[in-house]
Amino acid sequence: MRVRHLKLSHFRNYVSLDLTPGDGVNILYGQNAQGKTNVLEALSLLATTRSLRASRESELICRGGEMAHVMADIVRECQGDVDLEISVFQTDKKEVKINGSRRGRVVDVLGQFNAVFFGSIDLVIVTGEPADRRHYLNVEISQISPRYIYDLGHYKRVLAQRNRLLKELRDRPRPPKELGLDVWNEQLINYGAPIIEKRQFYLARLAPLANQVHRELTDGKESLEIRYLPSIRLPKPAQLSTVSTDLVDNSMIREVNREMQYLHEIHEGIPASESTSQTRTESPLSDTEAIAMAFREQMSEMGLEEARRGTTLLGPQRDDIGFFIDGAETRLYGSQGQQRTATLALKLAEFQLIQDYVGEPPIMLLDDVMSDLDDNRRAHLLEWIRRRCQTFITCTSLRPFPKEILAEATTFQIANGVVTPDVRKKSRNSRILTEKAVSKPETAPESVESIP
Repeated sequence: MRVRHLKLSHFRNYVSLDLTPGDGVNILYGQNAQGKTNVLEALSLLATTRSLRASRESELICRGGEMAHVMADIVRECQGDVDLEISVFQTDKKEVKINGSRRGRVVDVLGQFNAVFFGSIDLVIVTGEPADRRHYLNVEISQISPRYIYDLGHYKRVLAQRNRLLKELRDRPRPPKELGLDVWNEQLINYGAPIIEKRQFYLARLAPLANQVHRELTDGKESLEIRYLPSIRLPKPAQLSTVSTDLVDNSMIREVNREMQYLHEIHEGIPASESTSQTRTESPLSDTEAIAMAFREQMSEMGLEEARRGTTLLGPQRDDIGFFIDGAETRLYGSQGQQRTATLALKLAEFQLIQDYVGEPPIMLLDDVMSDLDDNRRAHLLEWIRRRCQTFITCTSLRPFPKEILAEATTFQIANGVVTPDVRKKSRNSRILTEKAVSKPETAPESVESIP
């Protein structure tokens, strides 16, 4: 999987950008606050439909613009090439097109293009609050599971309605039989159990991959353990430790097709219960029913306490992930270097999981990682990505890169929102500057785009 062409219009500080990246490593370098990360954010938006940094979608629109537009021509090995477009409006609404055809739902673009982002903002996955780790799970699982985003959206709506009722009960106490929570409980369980199942399924396969990568990054000196910490007590068959941690096989590829069928059935009006049943009978890995039963039993025990406190105390909205290096919780006892390494291992493991799931490598988006990693981990990372996938790396200088990486990479200089190919870069097959490069002054490089 790779980006053959990228176009931006009124996106962040780019009024217009027309970029043709290389197939391997692409290095975007320049001083801070010039627009390097904005290119990565545009690519991440196509993969996840979400902004990396904006609290409101309209923040993506260039000052003075009415809408931001991102378009990419994606080369895919398994599903065929695809053109993706996302437009963001001042109302915070988004519109998506696939191969020029407008789609009614933004989530339709999920799974069409896969990307893994790693930058300093990702440290909150290890060091931040549980909400940061749940956000990570939601974004990453959504890339490979259309059904997950469907269940998550419905779960959030039901949760909001149930919490409103609980606040009313807190202000006006009633006997247990008159709480009126049963209907809301069943809806919460109906959408919440598949979310919990997908999270434990995802993390059970991610954890051993992350530990393997972490040991490589630390030369075998440290081990990383990732634990799923659900808010409900899972029944033993559904516990994370009992799920096979073998590398993902072809059954995961079939899972993608089942999820697409699930969404098609929802669109055609087939009852959700019937659709869910059809999906489960095909998936031997699913523990939804066991999880739902445990969820139901524990919610019935918590009814009075929830009414007293006026909020829902169980469910995916209270899940967490634990990171442990050699048995010690990384958030509390890990050094900053260990926390960065754990986050990087998580991201590289995510890359492998997505590759196994979709059948081809996603692209890597690395934001200013060269300055955040020590020499040893930097060398491991560059060797890991080399010739493995299309990669976009932002940095302030080319100095940290080995000569062999620079010889193979496509480099772009970014200044004040202007992206310029680095004409000083030699072809990896050239031993000296070609006559063409000598005859073309470096002071007048060909501009990819410019802001009026």
